[in-house]
Amino acid sequence: MENSVPPSDKVSIKASDLRGILEYVPLYRGQTFVVAIDGSVVACDNFANVITDIAVLRSLGINVVVVCGIGKQLKDAGVQKGVKLSDVYGDSPVDDQTLSLAREVSASTLQIVVDAFSTKNIRCVSTNAVRATEFGIVSGVDFQNAGRIEKIDFATLQNLLSLGMIPVMSPMAVNRDGRIFRINSDLLASDVASGLDATKLIFLTETRGLLSNDEKALAVPLNDVEKIMREREALLDFRVPSKVQNAVKALQTGRTQRAHILDGRDFACLLTELFEKVGCGTMIYSDEYQKIRKATADDVSTIYNLSKNSTRSQNLVYRSRDEIAEKIDTYFVYEMDGSIIAFVSLLDITEGSAELASLHVQPFYQGHDVGTHMVDFIVREATNAGFKKLFALSTKSAPFFSGVCKFDEVSPTELPSERLKKYEASARNSKVFLKKLS
Repeated sequence: MENSVPPSDKVSIKASDLRGILEYVPLYRGQTFVVAIDGSVVACDNFANVITDIAVLRSLGINVVVVCGIGKQLKDAGVQKGVKLSDVYGDSPVDDQTLSLAREVSASTLQIVVDAFSTKNIRCVSTNAVRATEFGIVSGVDFQNAGRIEKIDFATLQNLLSLGMIPVMSPMAVNRDGRIFRINSDLLASDVASGLDATKLIFLTETRGLLSNDEKALAVPLNDVEKIMREREALLDFRVPSKVQNAVKALQTGRTQRAHILDGRDFACLLTELFEKVGCGTMIYSDEYQKIRKATADDVSTIYNLSKNSTRSQNLVYRSRDEIAEKIDTYFVYEMDGSIIAFVSLLDITEGSAELASLHVQPFYQGHDVGTHMVDFIVREATNAGFKKLFALSTKSAPFFSGVCKFDEVSPTELPSERLKKYEASARNSKVFLKKLS
């Protein structure tokens, strides 16, 4: 396979961008990405560069699982051997001839991928961690050798990742009795991502997904995907609907937060998408509120450690690890790519009033509306809980609460009596802000 040098106008990542990449290392280290590579990308001139991109991810401490497609290889083999294929992508009936050819090209494609990793001195292993069962008869149509996923051995995949290995998976699997089936690689990647709690599901294909005209990148909230698909249906490559459908499937589990559809023929597409602010393809992401969840006991140490810097700068009142643990059920955290980047507490301060307390956003994410989303979320939670007033106290964030979040500055005497006593005893002289809830 030819490893061509891309023209300079295609190169997005340069050595000078390393500093920008390193900003993301603490966020991504230890996370798991599932990368689904279409057969057409395995066969293209840029495939060696894709392997280099994955090597960079591994060097940064990111776990990677690779799922291979075989569509192009199967079509080419069918033409070469004069076999009329009943199915190409594993989503239609698969007759015996097609299955036999799919087995051949799956094995050869897997070997190409394994060999490519070997050239980068990266350890990988092809695995039979998937058990299939027959697709069966649908609307009177027998799908013959087409299979659906019955079980994935996630413990084995996790063990391989813990050993520093890259599991490489093909769209072929056997049932309990050893009968082999052809399965859809997009579906396999989706199920692997959600089962491993992968923070990213990345599809590399011959299109950039939902982009149209001269758009350079596109970020689509999960709730808007169906609308965008309808609006751009006539413009989309035939490969896109399957990837979007399976991206949505993974995101709806709540375990995978972002899915990307990238053109695998573009040099450094993976690194550009992951480490540049704009990116280079389609990203589908969970709704902002879906990134905010109730804190658990497992989050106590993280909240405590993140709060220490703000305590030193007097943005937050100091709270010990034990105090945080005692009131952990009042905390909410904003999670991105599996890491907590912000937290806030909602306190009942009696007399039908609540307090938005301990709001903290990690410095790298300040100025990106994370704090605003947290406040909006707490307003919604307080309203749903039946509170009539929501207070916020701050020594340094007056413009944020009054100008951005539209709280009214009020006299401390507006606070409920017990909270007013604590306010006076603290001697912090915080400004008091109020939002009346409907």
